Amino acid sequence: MNKHIDFSIIKSLALEAGFQDCAAIKAKEYDISFLSNWLNKGYNAEMQYLGNNLDKRENPSLLLENGKSIISFIVSYNTQEFADLQLNNTKNRNNNLKFAAYSYFDDYHKAIKQALYGIIACIQERYPDFKAVAFVDSSPFSEKMIAHEADLGFIGKNSLLIHKEYGSQILLGEIITNYSTDYNKNLIEDLCLDCSLCIEACPNGAINNDKTINANLCSGYQNMIKKGEIEEGIRLEGYIYGCDICLNACPFNSKPKIANSKILGLNTNMQELNLAINNNEIDKSIFNKAKKKGAIENIKFQKLLSNIEKAKQESN
Repeated sequence: MNKHIDFSIIKSLALEAGFQDCAAIKAKEYDISFLSNWLNKGYNAEMQYLGNNLDKRENPSLLLENGKSIISFIVSYNTQEFADLQLNNTKNRNNNLKFAAYSYFDDYHKAIKQALYGIIACIQERYPDFKAVAFVDSSPFSEKMIAHEADLGFIGKNSLLIHKEYGSQILLGEIITNYSTDYNKNLIEDLCLDCSLCIEACPNGAINNDKTINANLCSGYQNMIKKGEIEEGIRLEGYIYGCDICLNACPFNSKPKIANSKILGLNTNMQELNLAINNNEIDKSIFNKAKKKGAIENIKFQKLLSNIEKAKQESN
């Protein structure tokens, strides 16, 4: 017997939980030749783990017994609340050292996954045999590819998913379930057209002409993931963790999209850390507080200090 749930039920729960949009596709085998080509060119830099679990990347249904559907969700962090806070903080600091915007919020991995499992619990009250597993930056499959095929957006020249209404300052989460639902049948058109603002904005030429990124040249990779010091010649442009340069250049991110996020709360400890760094008052205790509940869990204190020094040298 086919187990089916009307997609309107899922979307209603998603919007109520604080997601901006969601869509579903059938779990199947996907063409991942783009990934193999990217890996073969060495564009993954030190991120060798991206070559693991290729069977599950190709066939996400293997991640859940009798997996039938993948539901993709988006959360915007382009909020008016954050924009106002940043404007106020700019007035109170001596330097212009920055973290990527998403990192000023509480750890999105935990927050989004909690919201997804809340949706699953609500569905299971009505459909007890609804089985599902949630992923946030933890799945072997390409989240952007799934979201694109589900018609949540198109892939921009900087390889990011761009939603027509919410732009690319969004975070993704997925649910794989044993239920079928209503699937998208059409891909959204590519609205980048002849725009190349993101490519022109990147200070290191990391954006290739085939909608991929060369991580070796990406400052976000260099200042977050790369072990050891940043490569010679890489420019940070003030970013000491992550980078928003290509996102800020995109016309789809030109203004805040929502007042505040129901799912993502601002991390006040990150505000304190940023102000301390810009006023040359950083110490490890402030860093540890920010890291405890924030999205900067993958960087060590010494690496951050090295990034700060590099960014300061650039500005001199």
